[in-house]
Amino acid sequence: MRSIPDPTGTHAHVFERIARAVGPADPASADLLALVGSARARMTAPMRVAVAGQIKRGKTTLVNALLGEEIADTGRLELTFNVCEFHHSEHPRLLVHFKDGSPARELPPGALSRLTARDPAGARLLRSVRKVEVGRPSPLLRRFRLVDTPGLGSVHGTDTENTLAFLGIDDPGQRADTAGVLRRLGRDARSVHAESAAEMDRADAVVFAFSRGLGRADQQAVDSFAGAYGAVVSPLKAFGVLTRADQYWPPAGEMGPDGLPVDPMAHDPMATARRIADSCRERPAVRRVFHTVLPVAGLLGVAAQCMPSAAFEPLEDLAKMPPHRLAELMEDVNLFCLRDDPELPVAAGTRAALVDRMGAWGVFLACGALRDGLGEDATRRLLLERSGVIALREQILRHFGNRAALIKLDHGQREIAEEVARLRTTAQLADRPPPAVAGRVAGLLEDMRVTDAGPSELAALAAYYRGGLSLTAAEESQLLAVTGESGPSCAARLGLPAGTPVATLLRTARRHAAHWAARCCDPLLDRPTLAVARVVLRSYERVADLVGRAEALLYGDGDEGPGGAAGDETDGGDGR
Repeated sequence: MRSIPDPTGTHAHVFERIARAVGPADPASADLLALVGSARARMTAPMRVAVAGQIKRGKTTLVNALLGEEIADTGRLELTFNVCEFHHSEHPRLLVHFKDGSPARELPPGALSRLTARDPAGARLLRSVRKVEVGRPSPLLRRFRLVDTPGLGSVHGTDTENTLAFLGIDDPGQRADTAGVLRRLGRDARSVHAESAAEMDRADAVVFAFSRGLGRADQQAVDSFAGAYGAVVSPLKAFGVLTRADQYWPPAGEMGPDGLPVDPMAHDPMATARRIADSCRERPAVRRVFHTVLPVAGLLGVAAQCMPSAAFEPLEDLAKMPPHRLAELMEDVNLFCLRDDPELPVAAGTRAALVDRMGAWGVFLACGALRDGLGEDATRRLLLERSGVIALREQILRHFGNRAALIKLDHGQREIAEEVARLRTTAQLADRPPPAVAGRVAGLLEDMRVTDAGPSELAALAAYYRGGLSLTAAEESQLLAVTGESGPSCAARLGLPAGTPVATLLRTARRHAAHWAARCCDPLLDRPTLAVARVVLRSYERVADLVGRAEALLYGDGDEGPGGAAGDETDGGDGR
């Protein structure tokens, strides 16, 4: 029976083979060997997921919503310009790393949020900070390190040093405030962009935040993103998020299919945001780099998890109003927050605080839930689900988490390939032959793209995401499943539920392998699709081999086991 390397799916053996090819360290290969060691260590570490995008796009609010805790400070502009990395820790920690390379300093949690750039002492410390590292006990952080980046610019507008349109700030007031803070911190827009870009390069995966849609500034940033990171970021390891989907409520001026104004009572801003997200996804520049684009009401997600119980008392008072009248009074949110109206049982300042905390739609949605008799806990669950945060977490866990080993493998291979290219270029510029180690490693990387499970599956996924393959919808689903989209287990790779009997697993794997073997023999199949079909065939053969071994361990090597002829049965056709 054919041996299967790395049956656990960690792909650590890839870097062990590369390390052997590099051989003992010498001046020519020391950096390469260090990269291989770093890549091998990354395979067992939590994935680094960077939250990127232009400034003031709700990135920090999104991080808080994902973690279910108001950890990152969303109200302080000074802290917007620091890279902030979140990792799992049994006890809350705040560790500050400095630009001058001096030892990191541990501070009390929340210490940085008390500093201001207007205070000379605070400005000096903030100017010296390279990165802030925050530790929190969190189930999500056991699997991922989240990196909140300051803000990406675009290639457009970079010829002027004095404008923050580069970072996507369009409001003149915001632009003036931000420029002032940047000056006090000794920063500029380009340095903010450079730090964010560097963190993206170090990350294994990227969540790219838009504010309400893919506006001109965001589109320019995405174009730059695709151009600068085409080799780094792909739909395998990036997706977009519309972070402020709740701002599509109330539906000011929006007309329904009947030509009449949309009723705020029936309007779902998340549905509007989904249509805009789907429209964004149709743009070629977006499709090239993002697996999907998801709508999220980040502010509502944070409120659902973190809002104090006392805030539900004024919500209960507002819920006593007739819903249509409350919706009418909320059509102008500014007036709702400011006006003294005898119809409104809650003071204007309290109303404004609620809208600031959870958004206008969140207030209206919570009032409806309380009016329907839901308690505080049930209302929180409803708000969290409607915010899209649960769907976003599931997407991160499924698409990034299930593919963690493949994504980290790709990261390591890319860094090693770049170092090999650097060695060759350096030798060429010095008019000398490239070091032998560069040829050995380059040849091995190319061989593994065909022979090893991880590299070959990465190549197949890259071809799939580029588009143009001659596959049916069912075959595309099988390609994604067998490469780990739904999980690394044999059952998940076969598109079957956990607990499926071994005999059914084996029959399904053999049936799919037979289907793809037939595809590989199709004389009319184009070469890119043929290459992918061969990868999928080998993947199904590996799964069948693993399940066959499991069956032998469970039932012995006889021919009458559950997967043998006596236990065989038909349960579907090829390609399903």
